[in-house]
Amino acid sequence: MSKSTTAVAVILALAAGRALAAEPAPLKYGAWGFDLTAMDKATKPGDDFFRYANGAWLDRTPIPADKPGMSLRILESDLAEARLHAIMEDSAKAAGHQPTTVEGKVGAFYKSFMDEGRIEALGAKPIAPELDAIRAATTRDRLGALMGRHVKDFESSAFGIGLDVDTKDIAHYAVYLGQAGLGLPDRDYYLQASFGEKKAAYQAYVEKLLSLLDWPDAKGKAAAIVALETKIAEASWTKAQERNPDTTYNPYTVAELEKAAPGFPWRGFLAEAGLGAAKKLVVVEKTAFPKIAAIFSEAPVDVLQAWLAFSVADNAAPNLSKPFADAYFEMRLKTLSGQAEQQARWKRGVHAVSGGDYLAGDRFDR
Repeated sequence: MSKSTTAVAVILALAAGRALAAEPAPLKYGAWGFDLTAMDKATKPGDDFFRYANGAWLDRTPIPADKPGMSLRILESDLAEARLHAIMEDSAKAAGHQPTTVEGKVGAFYKSFMDEGRIEALGAKPIAPELDAIRAATTRDRLGALMGRHVKDFESSAFGIGLDVDTKDIAHYAVYLGQAGLGLPDRDYYLQASFGEKKAAYQAYVEKLLSLLDWPDAKGKAAAIVALETKIAEASWTKAQERNPDTTYNPYTVAELEKAAPGFPWRGFLAEAGLGAAKKLVVVEKTAFPKIAAIFSEAPVDVLQAWLAFSVADNAAPNLSKPFADAYFEMRLKTLSGQAEQQARWKRGVHAVSGGDYLAGDRFDR
């Protein structure tokens, strides 16, 4: 079960328990069916069918400053968010230091997220164990192994791991491996001139987080990290290439993968991910793997260390002190997604406790 699935299950269980104990909330069905008033009949459907079907709704629906977009799904989520907020506030009032119940755990998580004084006092201390492990990893083999922690911690990785139904044997699950290693949303952000401003903003963001960590030579390491990711982008498959269900299914044993993509510590990587006993690995972007493995094997150790340290800070930033959270907002939500204002802290708390920071739901995350 994924982190997002677990978090959502906890919230649903808690909500269900409260529903049984309290008076049922009034139903809010409202109008339903196809909304004819949403159509822009002045637009010819053959010219722009989306505009024809939705144009009037788009014109009359404002985008809130704390969101990068709006949809009917988001409007529904706002109602659920308000209800979850009430549940979490109540749970937080009774939450102890080491809760054992579902309600207590939800309340403690939310309460800790809302304790801004404590968060500001801690600064980067909550990620100190991860950073210490990175500093102690002085070989590529150890750094590659640490990347395997991305399935359960704040590290990122040159390769991603996913568990899903085996598309060639639907009675079983399979371990899927895919290209990764990019801090920007897609390879095009590194390779197309039209994204030049965003790439430059990203490099400044890398430097900012490394500076907050007091990492040596933050400016130089930021440039090296973006150069490293640009090489990975050049080796990565395009979105169009990734849509072919046949060319993206490439089963390997660990030994076969080591031979096909040498230079990366596959066994240590899988062991850190808890998959050391995996017999079959399905590689998605087959021809990209040896190229990315070679890029990893040639990268200076100190650059890989800085890249991993940045990734930890980047992934943890929304939960850290204000300098980290503000930098994250400016880059990830404002620059990349167009969100004008930071959300209220309680909304971010509900989002985190509900699993939204692990890409659960329609929430405009990376």
